[in-house]
Amino acid sequence: MNSTRKVVKEALQAKDEATIRRLAREQVEAGADILDINTATSMEEEIDDLRWVIGLVHDEVGKVRLAIDTLNPKAMAAGLELCQARPVINSINNDPRLQQGLIPLVKECDADIIGLTMGGKTGMPKTVEERLQEAEQLINTLEEVGVSLHRLFIDPLVMSIGSNPDQVRVVIDTIREIKSRYGSRGVKTTTGLSNVSFGLPSRTLLNQAFLAMLLEAGLDMAVINPRDEGMKNILRASEALLGIDAHCLQYIRHIRSKMG
Repeated sequence: MNSTRKVVKEALQAKDEATIRRLAREQVEAGADILDINTATSMEEEIDDLRWVIGLVHDEVGKVRLAIDTLNPKAMAAGLELCQARPVINSINNDPRLQQGLIPLVKECDADIIGLTMGGKTGMPKTVEERLQEAEQLINTLEEVGVSLHRLFIDPLVMSIGSNPDQVRVVIDTIREIKSRYGSRGVKTTTGLSNVSFGLPSRTLLNQAFLAMLLEAGLDMAVINPRDEGMKNILRASEALLGIDAHCLQYIRHIRSKMG
């Protein structure tokens, strides 16, 4: 439900309730655990549009979990107030100016937190080590203010292989190392994996292959299109093969649901 998508942006501009309701309903029915809500392209209208969308979503599909996707602390606060189920703060990073506005919300709200590996000493990281430095800095900051690391999902920042051909290996290695260093302390991982295919043909194929690789490395959560049947097939098959899906129960249910 991101306003950078044409269909969402146009619905916001036209105040098209039917489209927002349809998108929410379709994604929940397709199995989405959390809906990511972003109205940032509305600029000065971001907060009003965010409230409008959240109201429609809850009216249409009930107490679904929402990820409030904004770097505007005022918009974040407004969105969190309206969530009817445990929300996700998407996102925080090591930028001191952003943390000044978001840390109080992180402390007072029982939300999961997506933390980006950027904004600190390395700026926008390029290597595995730079991403790990950013992750460590964010983890230390949250621990210092008393935030449980069990709430934290680290996003190692996926870039397109069209312009950064080495970045898939970098992201995979970063996720594996984060799980090794901090997994026992509760830290989990997430990513917007479709960024990997930006600017390339047959994006879905690349996204699906990347998901399987990330799951093997220890990925816990991802922003994906829940209506992409191929993606769901890869997800359930990979979970079964990796032992994430105990006794292959989710895989079996998924296959049976496709058989009618």
